[in-house]
Amino acid sequence: MRISEWIQAGFTTIIAVAAWIRPLTTRRRSAITLLAGFTIFAVIFAHFSVRVLAPLQASIFRDWLPVVLMLVPYWQTGQFFTGPNERIQARLVEIDRWLLNLIPPVPGTSGRYTRLSMEWAYMFCYPLIPLGLGVLYAAGLRQYASTYWFIVLVPTYLCYVITPFVPALPPRSIAGKQQIAPAPNRGRVMNLWILRYGSIQAISFPSAHVASAVAISFVLLRFVPIAGVIFLIVSFGIAIGAVVGGYHYAIDVLLGAVMALVIVAAWLSHLIPNSLIATPAVALAIGF
Repeated sequence: MRISEWIQAGFTTIIAVAAWIRPLTTRRRSAITLLAGFTIFAVIFAHFSVRVLAPLQASIFRDWLPVVLMLVPYWQTGQFFTGPNERIQARLVEIDRWLLNLIPPVPGTSGRYTRLSMEWAYMFCYPLIPLGLGVLYAAGLRQYASTYWFIVLVPTYLCYVITPFVPALPPRSIAGKQQIAPAPNRGRVMNLWILRYGSIQAISFPSAHVASAVAISFVLLRFVPIAGVIFLIVSFGIAIGAVVGGYHYAIDVLLGAVMALVIVAAWLSHLIPNSLIATPAVALAIGF
């Protein structure tokens, strides 16, 4: 199996096992276990997809499957959230206030169009992952898909695994913190609609959005530098938008970036064996 498939099957299984250790209801445990089963089934199907698809089609299918499965651990960890830990949440608010006080006010940042641009920047966290893989494809570098997924999945999934231990509401949902959020605009309405129906109604700690965005940017900086610079700028916008919009605490964003940078540094320092993250030459030759 590919390394991305091992990572996705492994993380979802670990979370499922944890669900039966932690004090959760049977319904929540069952939901987490079913999500893990879905991932394992999808990975096994992908592994044997060459039997029903042409080799090249099967290989492309496996390149893109992680896009679909990437949110499964996020939804799994959401089942662990039964309410905020008031002590932890208060601590996050305190750290947030301290960090934000270190930044001097910037004229013009409260303007209508600036706020709107931050909302749209944050919204880019959703399409950024498939766009990053698409850039590799467009550049004729799909042989680096395994590397891409390793560098993106590991920090993102580590954020998900830590999340159940830091149960807290996002700043926008805490009384007394709403004033940091921008006035309603189309971008914010869209973001809140997506979060209402697609989120776990709690923060991911550290921020998985920022972790994945930063990881993608550095992978592209290595292989497609111009695209990497653009993605890095977008990642910065996502981070700022997350804090300004009250979607994440500043410490979430910082630690998410650090999580990605640690994995990227290990990769660039050759601490991660190339054989672990590179697609085997045989697989490239036959499209499998």
